[in-house]
Amino acid sequence: MTPSPPTPTKRARNPRGSGALLGQQIVTTALGIVDDTGVDGLTLRGLARMIGVSPPAIYAHFADIDAILLAVARQAFADLADHLTAAGDGITAPAERLRAVCRAYLDYAERHPGRYHVMFGGQWDATAAVERGTVDQQVVDTLGQGALSVFTHAVRACAGTDTPALSDPFSEAVTTWVFLHGYAHQRLVARAFPWPPDMAEHIVDVVTTRCLTRSTRTAASG
Repeated sequence: MTPSPPTPTKRARNPRGSGALLGQQIVTTALGIVDDTGVDGLTLRGLARMIGVSPPAIYAHFADIDAILLAVARQAFADLADHLTAAGDGITAPAERLRAVCRAYLDYAERHPGRYHVMFGGQWDATAAVERGTVDQQVVDTLGQGALSVFTHAVRACAGTDTPALSDPFSEAVTTWVFLHGYAHQRLVARAFPWPPDMAEHIVDVVTTRCLTRSTRTAASG
């Protein structure tokens, strides 16, 4: 069953000088549309109608759909970083903290499939947008760095404070993300596959054990 698009609401006119508020409202509304109907449901005219402004008001903040989707991706990655950070906060045991961060990542992908496809190229190709000249390469290069840093810190903690640190925590964090993303992506695009009910927990166990094992090997070789 295809979800119905959000119902437009009458928008009160922003006070003079509050253009930044409209810019954020555009991003927030676009994010909601992507969550509900995917990228195909996002148009400039439809977005303007949802917010209650004219299309030129949208163009005053964003040149085209690519610029809006870039803003959506940036907001989604910021939300993901906050979600991962919150999941690990207060957990002192490094392995359990990494497990919590990994579970939170899979949870975010499952709860927000529309934005997840935007974030990782399933429904919006940032590279193609750069080639079209509609978004800046330097901005695209920063996408996801905050979320990845959460993984890097969690992986580094698994090396322990009394053993040599992993030779390259960033590479280990990327590897951890690749494992998680592979499952998250396939779970979204292959919904008819008979996934085992405990598959997510198994993936979390695999990546956590891998980090702990490599930390032990690094300490032994040091």
